[in-house]
Amino acid sequence: MKTGELVKKIRTEKGIKAKAVYDGLLSRSMYYKYESGLVETTADTFLYILNRLNIEADEFLRMFSVMDKGNSEYKNYRDNLNNAYHLENLTEVKALEKKISKEYQESGLVRFYNLMLIATVMRKKLGRTQESVLNERKEISHYLMRSTKWGHYEYRLFIDAIFMFDSSSIEKVFQDHDWDDGQKGEDMKLDNLKVKALCQSILIFMKSNKTDHVNYYYTLLDKIEVNSNNVYALSNKKFFEGLKIINDGDYEQGLKVISEIFSLYQKIGLDDLYKEHVAILQELLSVQLQKAKSRKRRKA
Repeated sequence: MKTGELVKKIRTEKGIKAKAVYDGLLSRSMYYKYESGLVETTADTFLYILNRLNIEADEFLRMFSVMDKGNSEYKNYRDNLNNAYHLENLTEVKALEKKISKEYQESGLVRFYNLMLIATVMRKKLGRTQESVLNERKEISHYLMRSTKWGHYEYRLFIDAIFMFDSSSIEKVFQDHDWDDGQKGEDMKLDNLKVKALCQSILIFMKSNKTDHVNYYYTLLDKIEVNSNNVYALSNKKFFEGLKIINDGDYEQGLKVISEIFSLYQKIGLDDLYKEHVAILQELLSVQLQKAKSRKRRKA
């Protein structure tokens, strides 16, 4: 973990605007890089930042020590939880929910609290209890909407939690979101997360038959500038180009575009992405087929 990542966490939790912390110290592009963990700053600037956050140096060091240890534990819990949910292992999800809850009580770290909310929704959905997930979704949404510019954590959180969102709640989360981070392909990991968040959102809008939303968010996806060697992001963008063509009604041209990108996946060994996109394509075609049948029944 870098100091800037913890500084961002403290700043956002305290509700302090970036301008109040960095004015006269770092430019907008520089403090974004600092809070994203891409660069460090000088000792004197760092002390000024702590002063503006009303955090003492020894207090920050204690928090940093806890946070650094928590990062590794958080990643393990997150990976295990997503895997258990994918395998529909309700017993494991319940066990992880309890462990994550205990971890949050001991550390007080917000990321464990958010992960606990996700585990709770997973348990409700796998248990098919018909329990409402509105409270959990509201809290995740509130956290994400507190910042118009997201870093790695916020995009991962949205991607992990998207299964509990519908098209209306996604639109609300993104209503003031600033997609332009000024990086222009410099942060490949961030670009990949941003592209994945947009792709998953577009898919939900397609399923909900919200054409205007599909067009708008696809335009945002198309505008994201990624590095020419970022195969993951470029492949996702190309696949969703084909998916949108299909969604617009031109199945032949859409499938042609997708067939080309599938051939590339097989050539360069992107097996996981190939399987993921095949499943998405099958799901969308199934939804389209159901819509066509419904239209025929209404006409009859």
